[in-house]
Amino acid sequence: MSVYVRLRVAAEAYAIPVENVREITPLGELTAVPGALPEMLGVRNLRGQILPVADLALVLGLTAATAPALLLVAEAGDLQAGLAVDAVTAVSELPGPAEAAGSALLTGSALTGGDLIGFIDMTRVFGLLGRSR
Repeated sequence: MSVYVRLRVAAEAYAIPVENVREITPLGELTAVPGALPEMLGVRNLRGQILPVADLALVLGLTAATAPALLLVAEAGDLQAGLAVDAVTAVSELPGPAEAAGSALLTGSALTGGDLIGFIDMTRVFGLLGRSR
């Protein structure tokens, strides 16, 4: 089993490997970037570091009923960005994906504790965001 950060995005359950999560903080004030794609909410100054912030719901192709409240600072290799999410529900061990997922941004899915959880591949997410520039 591996440790994952479990989160809610547009009423759906997801998990990100804990090694890809640097911190979780309130979303805070964002500065819009003219000409950016819709999934890019803007940038945030986080303790002197300018961090691009993407709406994870839009990245995953979901429609959110409410605005995201938290900023999950994610990293993969030397890349780092903020992901706007609805809630972080737990940090816990999970068995990992048991089934293939219908999205190229997921490594798979599993039914855990009554929730169908999608396991997010941060390398693929960063690859998509990098191509969106």
